[in-house]
Amino acid sequence: MSVIYSYHYSFFVVSLALFGFGLGGILVQPIIVKPTSKNVFSSLALLSLFFSLSVSFLTVSISTTMSPNMLADAIIMFLPFLVAGIFMAAVYRSFATYGNIVYFADLAGASIGSLASLMLLPQHGAINTVFLIGMVSSVGSLLLAVTSKKRMMVVAAVAGLLLLAFSTQHLHTGQVLDVQIAGDQNKELCNFLKDSSLGAKIIDSRWSAFGRTDLVELGISPDTKTIFVDGGAGTLMYQFNGDFSNTSSEVYKLKYSTGYYPYYFADKGSALVIGAGGGVDVLNALAAGVNHITAVEVNPETVNIVRDYSDYNGGIYTKYENVEVFIDEGRSFLKRTPAKYDVIMLNIPITKTAQGTSGYSLAENYLFTTDSFRDYLEHLGDQGFLVIVAHDPLEVYKLTAITLKVLREGGASAGESMRHVVVTGMHHSHFPVFILKKTAFAREQVTEMFAKSDELGFTPAYFPYINLGNLDPILTELGKEKLDLDVLVSHLRDHYGLDMEPPTDDRPFFYKFEKGIPQTLAQLLAASTALCVVISLLFSGAQESRRYSSRKKGLHSFARRFSLFMPLYFSSLGLGFMLIEVSLIQKFILFLGHPASAISVTLFSLLLSSGIGSLCSQRWKERLFRPALRASLIVGIQVISYTVILPLLFGMSLNYESTTRFLISFTLLFPLGFFMGMPFPLGIRLLEKETREHIPWMWSLNGAYSLLGSIVAVASAITFGFNATFLFGGLTYLAIFFFGHRRLERS
Repeated sequence: MSVIYSYHYSFFVVSLALFGFGLGGILVQPIIVKPTSKNVFSSLALLSLFFSLSVSFLTVSISTTMSPNMLADAIIMFLPFLVAGIFMAAVYRSFATYGNIVYFADLAGASIGSLASLMLLPQHGAINTVFLIGMVSSVGSLLLAVTSKKRMMVVAAVAGLLLLAFSTQHLHTGQVLDVQIAGDQNKELCNFLKDSSLGAKIIDSRWSAFGRTDLVELGISPDTKTIFVDGGAGTLMYQFNGDFSNTSSEVYKLKYSTGYYPYYFADKGSALVIGAGGGVDVLNALAAGVNHITAVEVNPETVNIVRDYSDYNGGIYTKYENVEVFIDEGRSFLKRTPAKYDVIMLNIPITKTAQGTSGYSLAENYLFTTDSFRDYLEHLGDQGFLVIVAHDPLEVYKLTAITLKVLREGGASAGESMRHVVVTGMHHSHFPVFILKKTAFAREQVTEMFAKSDELGFTPAYFPYINLGNLDPILTELGKEKLDLDVLVSHLRDHYGLDMEPPTDDRPFFYKFEKGIPQTLAQLLAASTALCVVISLLFSGAQESRRYSSRKKGLHSFARRFSLFMPLYFSSLGLGFMLIEVSLIQKFILFLGHPASAISVTLFSLLLSSGIGSLCSQRWKERLFRPALRASLIVGIQVISYTVILPLLFGMSLNYESTTRFLISFTLLFPLGFFMGMPFPLGIRLLEKETREHIPWMWSLNGAYSLLGSIVAVASAITFGFNATFLFGGLTYLAIFFFGHRRLERS
């Protein structure tokens, strides 16, 4: 979905999945036979087989459609998850006695899947990977069919498995289907391919957990190729033969770009390039004569493409001894190295991917925050430059706000802080360059820089000591201390609806310029809230119709004591789990480095440990509610303690190699996940003993509020920060303990 439409639709898929799981709990009653029926295994086998086939072939249908439609695709993608929701609700209802084992298997499989995606995507691509997933699921269908002892069901399951195996093999032998890009999404790759005058052609395409990476050549421009990630944010790779003196080459013309401009004045000892992409900034540093260049790129396939096309690009990542290339998240790399640099370069490094620029992505970047600027300044030499090539003036204003806030903490006034800043290339020139020097610019150096900017034809925006009417008025007023930063931020928010508040590591949303919660996120929040309300009302209505039956069966006492609390209990578990999970994913990005690795390792650790916690909850046979409440209390206490412990442990072990950091992450997450895995299966077993018919409803409520929790987590992080969101998740578990304990005391 990130390739077809846009980066934040990866979040949309998560919402569709959780919505389907939740709705499945409601539909299980009329669709699946009673749990005591001998036909339950055949029903489950049929559902599992339908999921296996639909998740495979429906994914192909929406991925390969030449003219994708968002509404149609959402409905199509929703169907497999709805079937999965019905299946899981039926399993929990039918085998509630073994709910802890079912929950363990469910979470253990999910944890393995979260790591398997990292390995399968680069080897097989997205569509082939989905078919492999379908094959695994169809094996489960076959086991259920055999257990049902119905010959026709076994034949159908075997046929489904063979069909998926044949399709997977067919795709693997070269008949690879391409994921199409919707024409209305303003994707750069799509626009290139549609413009026949460019002669654009995809010559290489690779998948990884980061996304799809395409290499495109243009018939009208043989000197450059463009690398796209998920069809957007292209980065150029230049044809280069090692000769920097050839004045007619495209590489020589880079000397007239804003990306090269700082090298006219910076020391040439060392440079760190964050977001190296196709190597343009490495070329700039090589052309400038920098002695040692460190290049960091988060997308492994971008680096692999540049290395594989060394004959074309001159081997800028392979043949130069003074160039070191690292596949890592830039900020995480910086925090682990003791080196100091003369130049730290970030040339519009953020791509519009699932790990990209949105205010509601699964993994927000940490490159442009007040905390990151402190790290950059700490890793610069005394005369060092932090250089950021931005997209537009709005980004420059926010970069300036970060600078003023950081330097103000060191005792500098706004006027003194602005003497560290030079900005040129704004407005009429593309890609303004923001230069922050560790020490204040001298007047003579500024005069030289202004003259060079004029020589290159740039539009000057801000130069300290220079008083001209064509400079940017906002930056100039800040430099003269005629404009206060806090007043400016408030004015832009109140009158123009712009968010210019300096981002922090706790609220790292640099590219969120929209005041408040982004519109798309607000719409998702409203829709998920409405869904939770509807399911809650439907459950209330269904419960009223069962009250008389409950009295006849002697369950009146249980229904009276827990009729309100049990839906709140399962709803809170879904909400709290997602608040904690989303916050932890973000917190572990800096520690683990790669965003995709942080997501997968965090999910693997939490889900596997939760599954083991579920399995261990089997030891309690009676009075099941008390251990469930105690586990909730422990989770709440752990979350509160982790807000203090995690930053300290991260700081102590950040320099360890990646495998050690993964093991440390697992060790830290295991005890939290272990106790988070207990309350749900204990609640299911409690219902099985008292009122089994409520189990599908509780599954539905848990799924719906999990959906709400995933959206609330991001909205809360934007508003209050990830630390507060993490605490909100812990407080949810404490609320479960507090209100549940009071309910027990009254009973």
